[in-house]
Formats: sequence, structure tokens, C-alpha cells
Amino acid sequence: MSKKTIAVLIIAAGYSSRMHDFKPLLPFGDRTAIERLVQTYQSHGIEHIYVVTGYRQEDIIATLKSDSIHVVHNEDYDKGMFSSIQKGISAMDKNIEAFYMQPVDLPLIKVQSLERLYEAYKREQKGVIYPVFFGRKGHPPLINMKYKEQICLSDGEGGLKRVLESFSADALYVDVYDKAVLMDMDTKEDYYNLLAYEAMHAPTKEECLAIMMQNKVPHRVIKHCEAVEKIAYEFYTWVASFGLNIDIYALSAAALLHDIVREEKDHATVGAHKIREMGYASIGAIIETHMDIVVDETKPLNANELLYLADKVVGEESVCGLEKRFEKTLKKCEGNEEALKYIHKRLTSARCIIRKIETITCKAFPYG
Repeated sequence: MSKKTIAVLIIAAGYSSRMHDFKPLLPFGDRTAIERLVQTYQSHGIEHIYVVTGYRQEDIIATLKSDSIHVVHNEDYDKGMFSSIQKGISAMDKNIEAFYMQPVDLPLIKVQSLERLYEAYKREQKGVIYPVFFGRKGHPPLINMKYKEQICLSDGEGGLKRVLESFSADALYVDVYDKAVLMDMDTKEDYYNLLAYEAMHAPTKEECLAIMMQNKVPHRVIKHCEAVEKIAYEFYTWVASFGLNIDIYALSAAALLHDIVREEKDHATVGAHKIREMGYASIGAIIETHMDIVVDETKPLNANELLYLADKVVGEESVCGLEKRFEKTLKKCEGNEEALKYIHKRLTSARCIIRKIETITCKAFPYG
């Protein structure tokens, strides 16, 4: 099964009356919502992109500027979204096997979420695949074209949701770690929330928990990561007003995810690679040094050092202090000169970071 037979149906036909602005053309960075979605699906490898227009069709066409995108005009767009869905499905090439049904007002869907839906569709051969975030069903569903006739012949009462409910035995629910599958923009407040979410460039705490759960991280390790995140945030608050270039969102996410593969050999490197593959390169870079780090006391304090130190003052689920934490480790490795060398090196690095914090804040470090 190839993505060459998979399409996306982007619905961008409505008035956006509750928004009091035109949703498809709302800016997200240097792109509009409609451009953002098109690029996401192209990055996912989807070649068949159908955009259903209605209100302000000419503006959307002028924005997209692409002959490879199928623009389908719905003259009856004032009848609601379902009429646009029916119009778009009817216009699809006969070789299309399945399609993502994508409203334009959920513009920040991630490529990795689409990949999870597609892989589940290939593996399970179900007719409707839904993304789910913490038990809540979101968008876009991936729908097999075998249901084209039932959708197109529906009277529209209850919309697409009612039609798909009749196929519940042929549905599959796929967990994703992407809060954006639930984040639509009906109002200006919703839009501002999406802008704030995008500006983080890091998974939220909810998304980090979802990542850990999907990777089957043991509960005790999750509790440890939460404790490390809490103390890393405390360290950040001490130094935040001193002009340091530290991204608190990246630091927080790295702290929550630093032990995502704790049971594996060289877990810092392996975990960093896993997080980078999810699209979070800067967070992976912070995770990579949480076990061993080179500290330059002549350079400004950074996020890598804060995570490293936070991990070294926390036991399993609570702060125990640096010296107490290392006292246990040193005692455990008595007689193993090679291991003791690495432990002393780590302890020296932690003490260097403490000195940097004390120099900045002019206060004694309380977790020594």
C-alpha cells in the first residue's frame, strides 16, 4: 500500500463567522493556515491534495499559487461543512483509496501524527482511523473510500460524525502525542492559543506524558522525570532575570523526557536520538548531556547544565541533595576504580554548575 493512493481533503469553504476573520488566511509565522496544512501533508508524502473552497475562493487560490493542488468550489458552501465534504469526495480521482478529512481550523497537526494514522491504516486495514489524545478523539480521521457512497448520499443531518458512527465496528482509535489534533480555532481566543502553542517549539507537559506513556516508560521513572522537571524549573526561576538565553519550554520538556529509555544502554544518547526523530532537535540536544557534560565556567549557564544538575540532586522521586546522591553511588562502586573515576568526574561537573549559579545569584546553593 502506497501513499500515492492516499489524499487529503482540506475544508476551507465557510464564512468563519465566529472568528470574525477568515480562518484559511490567518497567519502562522510566515505562512497562512491553509499553506501550513498543505505543507504538512506534502511533508507527509501526500500528493493528492484537495481543497474545498466557497467563501473568498479567489483569495485562497491566489494564496496557494500551485497547479498541483486540486481546488474544488462548493457553490452551496452556505449549507455547511458537510456539503463541502460531499463535494470534495465526489471530485476525487477514482484511484484514491482513502483520505484524511482535514478542517482548515485545525492547522497545527503534526506530520508524526499523520504517520501514526497511516501506519495503523496499513497494518490494521480498518475503514476509519481516528487520532486520540488522552482519550479524546480528534482530527483528522483517515477514511477509506469504500464509504464514499454512504457519505455522498447522506441527507447531512448530524454531519459526517453521524455517518461515520454507523461504521463504528470498522473504526480504529490511535493514540498520538499531539495536542493539536484537538485544537481548533472557532474564536479569536482559540487562534491566540494556537499561536502561543506554536511559539513553544516544544511538547507541552501533557504531550510529554503522552510520549512517555506511548513509549511504556515505567511509572516510577515518570515520577522521577516529573521531580527533575520541577527542580529544573526552580533553578530556571533563580537565574531567569539575569539575561541568560535559556528556553524554559525546551528545558521543561527535556527534563520530563530525559529518561524516556532509561533501561537501555547509553540511554542519554538513545533517548536524545528518539526525541530528535520526533522533530525536537533542540530538546534532544539537552537530553544528550544529562548523564555526562563538559562544563566551561567561562561561558554563560545553559539549559544543558540546569538539566544535568537537576538530575544529580534528585533521587527517584524527590530532592536528596548532590552530596547525598553521590555518596550512595560512590559507596556502591567501592573497589571499582574505573567506575569511581567517572563518578568523580560527574560530581566535579555538578559542582562547577553550582558555582556558576552561585556566582550569578550571589546566593548559596541549597541542595549541595
